[in-house]
Amino acid sequence: MNEDIQWTIAELLVRYELEPQLVDVFVEGVFDKEVLSHAFRVTGLPHSFYEIETVCIPPAILAKHGLTSGNKQRVIALSREFQILEPDAKVLCLADRDLDHWFGTLETSRRLRWTVYCSIDSHFLTKDIIRDVLVTTGRARIADLDVFLESVFHILKALYALRLSDRENGYALKWVALKKYLTREGNQIVFDAESYSTAVLNTNAKLPKKATFMRSVTSWASKLNCDVRLASQGHDYCELLAWSMAEFGGQKEFRSKNAVKRLFVLLSRSIETIPMELQ
Repeated sequence: MNEDIQWTIAELLVRYELEPQLVDVFVEGVFDKEVLSHAFRVTGLPHSFYEIETVCIPPAILAKHGLTSGNKQRVIALSREFQILEPDAKVLCLADRDLDHWFGTLETSRRLRWTVYCSIDSHFLTKDIIRDVLVTTGRARIADLDVFLESVFHILKALYALRLSDRENGYALKWVALKKYLTREGNQIVFDAESYSTAVLNTNAKLPKKATFMRSVTSWASKLNCDVRLASQGHDYCELLAWSMAEFGGQKEFRSKNAVKRLFVLLSRSIETIPMELQ
């Protein structure tokens, strides 16, 4: 498939009817495609990964399935359109869990798979990879990595509780940058959650609803006694690592979220869990 061409759903249905031996997986974005392509290269399995932007999914198709705009919604819509394919067709669609697994059972079908954790980024949320990125490669000066990790995991869950509250209340908040609300104390990061919450709500003209919002945050936070990879957002994780690279004296070249993501692509062959079943 030439990714310079945007395929129609009808063209793809014909493709997999005529070539059922193809093993294709459609994902939400370029990063997902790069990580999975690199990870599967060492397995020798014949999977090909394509970002959803390579497919034309018109608003009428999204409306047909009761979905809104966005790459995740398009991936789900495409998986439903693929349901008419013969059972032996090997095409699949992969969607990020994000917050969905906290709000009910995930949709399951022959053509739709979900990431094992919240997103592809979450597979890089381990002690070994954080050490590789920050200390080994980035040369950040963190004397006690366990103390650092505990603070990172705590902050990620605190931010995730905010996002769950936003979803529950239907605010559709726009989030502000984290860096103004982070400080370093020894080997740990401290997050001013109160000021951050106020800033987010104020930016979105929701400050009068702060009491309701924060009650929901507290409720959600009490439920997140789980693997941090099931209770964190990839954007927040990358932002924390980039901030830490600068704050702990790491290499300047790796002090951006994009640089962190490029390191993740490089490390993708060593992620501990392939993020979906492809059989």
